[in-house]
Formats: sequence, structure tokens, C-alpha cells
Amino acid sequence: MVYVIAMNVQTSQKAKYHLKIIVCGAGAVGKTSIVRRYIEDRFEHNYLLTIGLDPSNRHIEVNGNLVNLIIYDVAGQKRFQALREIFFRKANGALLVFDLTRPETLDELYEWQEQIEKNLGKDQVPSILIGNKSDLEDQIRIAYDDLEDEIIPEFKPIKYLETSALADINIREAFELLTREILQREGII
Repeated sequence: MVYVIAMNVQTSQKAKYHLKIIVCGAGAVGKTSIVRRYIEDRFEHNYLLTIGLDPSNRHIEVNGNLVNLIIYDVAGQKRFQALREIFFRKANGALLVFDLTRPETLDELYEWQEQIEKNLGKDQVPSILIGNKSDLEDQIRIAYDDLEDEIIPEFKPIKYLETSALADINIREAFELLTREILQREGII
């Protein structure tokens, strides 16, 4: 049985494992909100544009092992595209985020997936496909049936989750599921 205990505090214990997770997607899909909700359990309505990347850390315990998650919130604007390859190096996993209210943000994920595969190898990095802003039910413009039939099979994520950083829906689950998958692929758990 795999269990995860999340800790958002400084610890005197030294982490046994360090995992680099990249959070990717178009600008304004909610990447920073997702990371802030997970790291600090807060939501702000107004964030400044991420320039390049914004790294964060969080320790979690998985099956008795302390794991340090190093989370890279990667800027989504195309003008930062040249910097992405640097941030992708040695990533252990990825959250691929799109905005459920803006279908064009899903289209941009193909470019992100291509860059990940180019820099880290095809099918080498576990990923979770995230449809964010699920709390905006009356504004959602991407049907789940379309995602299930066409989109999800193309990305081959370990899981698809609909999240809301505002309402704190599936945020913790996304990071912890990805962490467990990485540790399982590495033979650690």
C-alpha cells in the first residue's frame, strides 16, 4: 500500500529523494494558482506574469520516505520558449495544464508535449493532463467526451484530472499522484 503525507513545513529531516516537477501550459491557464494552492494553500485573484520560471519546494512523505518536490512553474508565454529547454533538463514529471474555458490553450499543449519529448525522451517522463478552472462550470467550452475520445489518448498521461485552484479541487491529488508514479517507475516504492 502506498501512502502520502503532505508536509508544508520546514523539516529537520533530510529528504531522501528530490524530484523535479515541471508545470507547463499556455499563459493564464492557472499554473501559478495551482502551484500556490499546493505549496501555500492560498489563492490570489491577481498574479503577476511568471517571467521564465518560478521554483517552489514542498516536502512530502511517501511510504516513510521524505521526498522533496522541486516544482518549476514554467512561463507560458511564447517569448520565453527559448528558456524552456533549460528548465526541462532532468525533470522527473510534468503537469500539463490547460484552461477548460479556453480551448486554444489545449492546442498549445501539443507544443509543450513536443518540447518535453525532445528534451527528456518520448514516454520517459510521467505526466498528468490537467483541465483547470473546473469551478467555472457555466463557462467551460471543452466537452469531456471530446477529451476522452480524442485528446487524452494523444497525450497518454497517467491520469486526466479537472482541477480548480480557486475551489481547491484535485490540486493535492495531482501532485501526489504524479509523485507516486515517479517513485514507482524508479522502483523506489
